[in-house]
Amino acid sequence: MLIGVLSDIHDNLDNLIQALAIFRERGVKALIFCGDFCSPIPSRVMAGEFQGDVHCVFGNGDGDKFLMLHVAKTQYPNLKLHGEYAELEFEGVKVAVTHYPFYARALARTGDYQAVFSGHTHEASQERINDCLWLNPGDVMGWKGKSSCAVYDTATNSGEIVSIE
Repeated sequence: MLIGVLSDIHDNLDNLIQALAIFRERGVKALIFCGDFCSPIPSRVMAGEFQGDVHCVFGNGDGDKFLMLHVAKTQYPNLKLHGEYAELEFEGVKVAVTHYPFYARALARTGDYQAVFSGHTHEASQERINDCLWLNPGDVMGWKGKSSCAVYDTATNSGEIVSIE
């Protein structure tokens, strides 16, 4: 199963729409968002434009969380807001999601997950910690000059960082 992973949108809707097009082209079945929407608008775009479940954790730049919770509950049943941490399972593969790399590294070291996803640094990276893939998809925003997202493959427990042009 292919899963789209993105982080740190910071209201850059143009890049978000491009990332969603990349995920559609690749046949992604679910999305994982690692925090920092900024306003509720990106959550509406993701849930409205993507057909599968959109699993989200909050970061340090998410504005009105109560409005996002209301939007998820009343308008977009595929928008799954998990708080500041999520533990998910896809086809028997356990993954953890958090915004912060410090916590992600610790989660990866536990050996409880095949993959852990985080954001916050605005820099794409992948690292193996024992058998766990720790992946940061970079940022949709493009703050440091490069916008990126990632595609995670549960069958191979591998990720691919994808540039958003």
